[in-house]
Amino acid sequence: MTADELDIALHDIRWTPDILARALECDVTLIHAWLDGNAEPPMKTAIWIRQLAENHRAFENLKPKTVKGKKFVI
Repeated sequence: MTADELDIALHDIRWTPDILARALECDVTLIHAWLDGNAEPPMKTAIWIRQLAENHRAFENLKPKTVKGKKFVI
């Protein structure tokens, strides 16, 4: 997984590097190293991230529209 692919995946999942680090239980400096192109995620990690992004994109089309723009008023 390239740095650009990781950046796109995080955008699609709507995660920050901090959230990914928490999910993977690693330090955020490792995520930044991947995003900066100074290191590559391990293969299993890259596959997991890719799958999350693919699933998120697929389910984006199924997102309910019934609450869009609504708010709670007392």
